[in-house]
Amino acid sequence: MIEIFEIPKNLSADIIKFYKRQPCYQLASLEEQRNELRRHVGVYILFYRGKYRLYKHIAEINKEDCNLPIYVGKAVESGRRTGAMRTNTQSLFSRLREHSRSIEQSDGLSIKEFSFKVIAMGRDLITWGEATMIRHFQPTWNQLIDGFGIHDPGKGRYQQRRSVWDILHPGREFTNRLPNLSEVNMEDIEEKIKSSCERFLSLSPGTEE
Repeated sequence: MIEIFEIPKNLSADIIKFYKRQPCYQLASLEEQRNELRRHVGVYILFYRGKYRLYKHIAEINKEDCNLPIYVGKAVESGRRTGAMRTNTQSLFSRLREHSRSIEQSDGLSIKEFSFKVIAMGRDLITWGEATMIRHFQPTWNQLIDGFGIHDPGKGRYQQRRSVWDILHPGREFTNRLPNLSEVNMEDIEEKIKSSCERFLSLSPGTEE
């Protein structure tokens, strides 16, 4: 029988502990972190703390601190094998700036309502780190509302459906060229977000899944 190598369970617990002790910054003050963030790759975590009705349960959990992510993403520089880098291509800063622009263009959201944390790490760990964080927190914009992290598909590739995120938060210029709007069941999404928040609150400190 072939033996399967698996990442030690403690390693997943370690990244959660590491994430918890990282400072939380206001997304609106991203430029103040430019010099540091553009030197690193890794995982970034967004938190919602605003008044948009659909995310009221998430905002309540984050009222006092950055607790429950709404989105987890990664910044990877191909060809590099350390957390530090010399260019800003796909740096933590460039990815967060890109997301800031998406939020600024959207309807009903403001970057003033968002905060973020980062986990700078070696390139070979980034995909694993992102997957671990998503699996643990099950962020709404990763698991329930797709499309926040997509890029402009480019000329000649505008046949894909507009994402659920862009239907809920219209405004990104490139999505105006995307046809075939999908149907969105708001009640179903709201109920799933509520259940996800209840699940998070039920987890004891240090619980891993």
